[in-house]
Amino acid sequence: MIHFYIVRHGETAGNVSQLIQGITNSQLNARGRKQALALGRGLRASGLMIDRVVASDLLRAQETAQQILLGMQVKLAIETDKGLREENDGVFEGRSLKDVSQEVFGVPDYHILVRSGKMPLEAIPDGIHAADATNQAENTQQVVSRYDFAMRRIVTAAEAANETNVLVVSHGTASLLWLRAHGGDLPNRTELTNASVSKVTYDNGRFKVDWMDNTEFRDQGLKEELS
Repeated sequence: MIHFYIVRHGETAGNVSQLIQGITNSQLNARGRKQALALGRGLRASGLMIDRVVASDLLRAQETAQQILLGMQVKLAIETDKGLREENDGVFEGRSLKDVSQEVFGVPDYHILVRSGKMPLEAIPDGIHAADATNQAENTQQVVSRYDFAMRRIVTAAEAANETNVLVVSHGTASLLWLRAHGGDLPNRTELTNASVSKVTYDNGRFKVDWMDNTEFRDQGLKEELS
């Protein structure tokens, strides 16, 4: 049995500016670094022992993993896997959420459609994929499939090394799409929270979502900083 702790990266300037980041490289901002460091402190306080760390190859995920390990006071190599990237938004990368929402979905903010229950999360990458004339943007099936391949690669490596607890640092929408595909759900949500943790157990060839979008570890670490 392997326990996965899936983390969304800390906050970036693109998050604040509401840009479509996708696979575009971006760094954590000061708040994002603070969130990731605090998450590490919170995980350390919980007594969790991590055997392996795997992050998306995008900079914001790698920086988050580095800060988490610093907060946990643990020295582990950070492996990277492109399969854990955020969804590829093709020609819409780097554009404002407002502009893409209007052009693709005909509304000022597609998050509102999801939050109101009028559109499922999966319709977002599917819609962006259909609107991308270059065919670079991924649809939901493509995102979930390559994320699943990445997770199963990690399973193979962890089983070979007899490891139990694996920290995975990825992205808000790709992770949520994968978690939903394995039975997890956050009603009417478009992404996980920055520096949140979702726990998944792998056993007998199956992934089981135990809980999602937990910010208690991060918040505990922030309290420690203030005390």
